[in-house]
Amino acid sequence: MKKVFILVVIYSCVLTHSFGQINWGYKAGVNNSIIFNSSHNDFTSNTKFNTGVISKIKLVKEYFLNLECLYSIKGYNTELIPSGKNTINLSYLTLPILIELRTTNKFYFQFGTELNYLVAAKIKDNTNEGSVLDKYNKFDISIAGGICYYISKKLGLETRYVFGLSQINQRPDIFGSEYNRTFQVNLIYLFK
Repeated sequence: MKKVFILVVIYSCVLTHSFGQINWGYKAGVNNSIIFNSSHNDFTSNTKFNTGVISKIKLVKEYFLNLECLYSIKGYNTELIPSGKNTINLSYLTLPILIELRTTNKFYFQFGTELNYLVAAKIKDNTNEGSVLDKYNKFDISIAGGICYYISKKLGLETRYVFGLSQINQRPDIFGSEYNRTFQVNLIYLFK
C-alpha cells in the first residue's frame, strides 16, 4: 500500500513538472454498485461513497487528461439462508485515467480506464461482520465513461459509469464469475 501511494505521488509530481497547464482539485460522491454474476445470483445494489484528488491537464484545444486518485467503496447485497441479508463492501484504491472532451465551457465528456487495487473486503449480516479479503482478487481493471457539467469555473457535477472487465472473485468455478458495475454521481471542486 505504501509503495502504491509513493508511486502515485512521484507520478503526480512528474506530471506537474512536465505540463504547464494543470489544475488540481478534490472530488467526492456516491457509488451505486452491483456485481454482475455469470451464475445469475440474486444480488442487489449497494450504495457507498468515493472521495479523492483529481488533476486535469490540458492537452490540445478541447482535450484534457483527467487523472484521479480515489478511495472508492463498491460491493453488493445478497440474501443468504439462514443469515438473511448480507452486505459485501469492497474498498478500492482507484486510479482513473480519462480523456476529457470539452464540448462547451460547461460540458465535458469523459472516457478511459480505471485501475483498482483492493485494500479491504468485508461482509456484514444481521449479527456478524468479518473480512473476506482472501475471497477476492487484488486487481480490477475497468473502463469508465461519463459527463461533467461545470456549475462555475471551480465547481462541477459529474456522472460516470464504471464497467469492470476483470473477474473479481477467487472461486468462479463455485460461485460464478463476478464483475464490478458502478454508477457514480460526484461533486468536483477545482483549485484554479
